[in-house]
Amino acid sequence: MKVALVTGAYKGLGFEWCRALAQEGYKIILTARRLADAQRAAETLNAQDFVVYPRQLDVQKAEQIEELRAWAEQMFSHLDLIVNNAGINSGTRAQGNAELKQQNLSIDHLAKGEVLNMVDVNALAPIMVAHAFRPLLRKAEQAKIINIGSWLGSISLKQNGGNYSYALSKYALNMMNRAFAYDVRPEGITSVVVNPGWVQTDMGGARASLSTEESVRSMIDHVLEPIGLEQTGMFFNYDGEIHPW
Repeated sequence: MKVALVTGAYKGLGFEWCRALAQEGYKIILTARRLADAQRAAETLNAQDFVVYPRQLDVQKAEQIEELRAWAEQMFSHLDLIVNNAGINSGTRAQGNAELKQQNLSIDHLAKGEVLNMVDVNALAPIMVAHAFRPLLRKAEQAKIINIGSWLGSISLKQNGGNYSYALSKYALNMMNRAFAYDVRPEGITSVVVNPGWVQTDMGGARASLSTEESVRSMIDHVLEPIGLEQTGMFFNYDGEIHPW
């Protein structure tokens, strides 16, 4: 029995990860900041005869992470996979508030608190979640962690100004994961960052080139399934190619 934890999973890319992994035979822990959102998403999947457990998780709250870890340990005793999908960008953080959006995007309006909040959610929280679940991951035969990154986390591909907070947070995720991956490699845990591509989600918009199904299927086939300890700490594109740092 394989068990997967997916954060930020009630819609979009996270929901598709849950659906695709359930099709592969995983039991799924589907999390969202609001329990009602997680429950609605889980009901949709469980109606398809999948095994999905809705749980509340705000990745910025250490007490909720610990509560979830304790529950998962009691329920399953091990964990095979974490997909750290929960994240925010300037648009979703601002939710129509133009001033707040500018505090993340423009050097003329940059707000320290907003920058640090985005780094907390997108870079620190995924690794803190993974660290909390290390005791369960150690018990899996081949534990893996997929951290959802972005091409904007690549310094070498950054050829324009602006978008400070999000780009910084995804770059920071790469470094956080790189360090963490080497810490947990002796425990048999593989941890990587993956750029999912330009995906048709609330973040990516309707004009994006990839559907959630296409992105997740490619990440499963070309990253999740083939990677092992030799690849830990690496930065991949959704098609399995090495992504430029």
